[in-house]
Amino acid sequence: MEHFDTPLYITNIFKHSNIKTAFCTNNTLQNHLIHNNRNPDKFSLSGVCKLTCPDCKKVYIGQTGPDFTTRYNEHRHSFHNNSHISKFAQHLNEHIHSFGNINDVMQIPHYQKKSLHLNTIERFYIHIEAASNNHLKDNHTIFPNKIFDTILKTYLP
Repeated sequence: MEHFDTPLYITNIFKHSNIKTAFCTNNTLQNHLIHNNRNPDKFSLSGVCKLTCPDCKKVYIGQTGPDFTTRYNEHRHSFHNNSHISKFAQHLNEHIHSFGNINDVMQIPHYQKKSLHLNTIERFYIHIEAASNNHLKDNHTIFPNKIFDTILKTYLP
């Protein structure tokens, strides 16, 4: 792993823009993206969910404002009706893969109430899976992001 000064690296990314950087807050992007609250009733909350295909292990990352159980049931309904509303269900149907139960298929990488932050957090987790070539191909959700790359290199194994 390359060692570099993270604040200086990020400052250099924004050097030729009108964006000013500051590094003296506890309200950090890292805390928002990597922070993970655990709750015993994990499917009754909302946030970012990770659905894993039981057969090929490819991953779909999505977000939900309603609880995770509701979102899982929407994917399952789309699967059973062979609907293209859910990219996850579409993948399963196109490749003749099985669906699986909620405990086997759904993981919760981040709990978050519906907010503007949730979009960024979702993109961060999509970025993680895309970087490892494990994300279901959905090119309109995958964009290069130097900040996410820096966080991955610095804070994740």
